[in-house]
Amino acid sequence: MSQPYGIATGPDGRLYVVDTYGGVIHVYNIGKSDYSSIKVNAQSLIGIAFIGSRIVLTDSEADRVFAIDAKGKELWSLGRRQGFERPTGLVASKDRLYVVDTLRHKVVVLSAEGAVVDTFGSRGDRLGQFNFPTNIARSADGRLFVTDTMNFRVQVFDPTGQPLRAFGRLGDGSGDFEKPKGIALDSAGHIYVVEGLHDVVQIFDDVGRLLLAFGGSGIGDGQLWLPSGIAIANDVVFVADSSNRRVQMFEYLGESR
Repeated sequence: MSQPYGIATGPDGRLYVVDTYGGVIHVYNIGKSDYSSIKVNAQSLIGIAFIGSRIVLTDSEADRVFAIDAKGKELWSLGRRQGFERPTGLVASKDRLYVVDTLRHKVVVLSAEGAVVDTFGSRGDRLGQFNFPTNIARSADGRLFVTDTMNFRVQVFDPTGQPLRAFGRLGDGSGDFEKPKGIALDSAGHIYVVEGLHDVVQIFDDVGRLLLAFGGSGIGDGQLWLPSGIAIANDVVFVADSSNRRVQMFEYLGESR
């Protein structure tokens, strides 16, 4: 890996990691220590999500969102003509894709076939507005969680894009943000937010109270260096440890253990 960012688990149970530069998706069958890769035509891969068997990717420098099949064949592509300026994070439901457009300060909603269905957000610091958002996650009940990066907070929306609440503030203390990036939820509904500048992952409850943080700056096991993306599958937490050129795995043990 040169600079891993987006992470997703596929319907085949494999782990898919996009490398920001080089147009490569790394594919790992972790249980069998098996590796393969998919080469795509891209300048700066950031986000990855699955909708059915389709792989959807964001190419931020090319202002493009596109879908491919498992062999890398392009199925559809959207770009500047559809209004995208810097697509970054994305997440999928059964029939919708939610794409963060960082420079437009919006979330764009797409159909599985790549048609623009809706948008929400505008630039500002009020509830429902964004200032260079980057990443997005979705809970089991359909709520959307967006890292509103330069407002130094996480915003929560209902499935229709109506704002519900926000948490976080600028600072270098516990629970504060300076460069929030990747975001994901575990089976208990805890919210995991990658803090890129401080090399930690902070865990919050459903109302935004800090529960725990892990990581710390370094190159050793469990340490991070400019982390970015995150994904959680079966309560295994995968963190893109970007400048260490690796993905690290952590396990949520649960409150009962």
